[in-house]
Amino acid sequence: MTTSQQSKRPRGAARREALLEAVLEIVAEVGAEAVTHRRVAEQAQLPLASTTYWFDSKEDLLTAALQLAAERDVARLHELADRLRERDPREAVLATVLDPIDEPASRASLMATYALLLEAARRPALQELARRWTDTYLETIGELLARAGSARPREDARLILAAADGLLLEQLAAGDADDPRPALARLVDILIGPRP
Repeated sequence: MTTSQQSKRPRGAARREALLEAVLEIVAEVGAEAVTHRRVAEQAQLPLASTTYWFDSKEDLLTAALQLAAERDVARLHELADRLRERDPREAVLATVLDPIDEPASRASLMATYALLLEAARRPALQELARRWTDTYLETIGELLARAGSARPREDARLILAAADGLLLEQLAAGDADDPRPALARLVDILIGPRP
């Protein structure tokens, strides 16, 4: 490795984040089972010692990667909800749950997210993170639904989030390009009534 390549390597916290980015990329490409310290170091183009310096185990790598994905998504969710506050709450609900599909790296991001959330079913260390992430969505969507006139905003938010996840998973699995918005818009109308 040349001196200029070594000088371009991230240092400190940036190195840790580069390792977690590598974990997310691996999980998106081939799944959580493929995550090892060695593979993460290779993906991040960093020395193996950097992974063991920051993370003691595969569990630590996956937990920190889920935490990073959740923090980024929650920040995106809050920023989006703030931007949409003045819009029709029905449109805001749809944008809140479906906005990630419009981003350029959305497929890889969604693949990593769903794979890590499935890992939470197997790994207790991930369960609390997954629950808090879901709760943030339920609170945000519930507030929008309450504004739209829902009598049971949290229950309705759970149904909408479950439907959105199902439609997005179907789209990822089948490579289907159908827009999930019409189906979700119909569900919103069923739950809170047609537009006045």
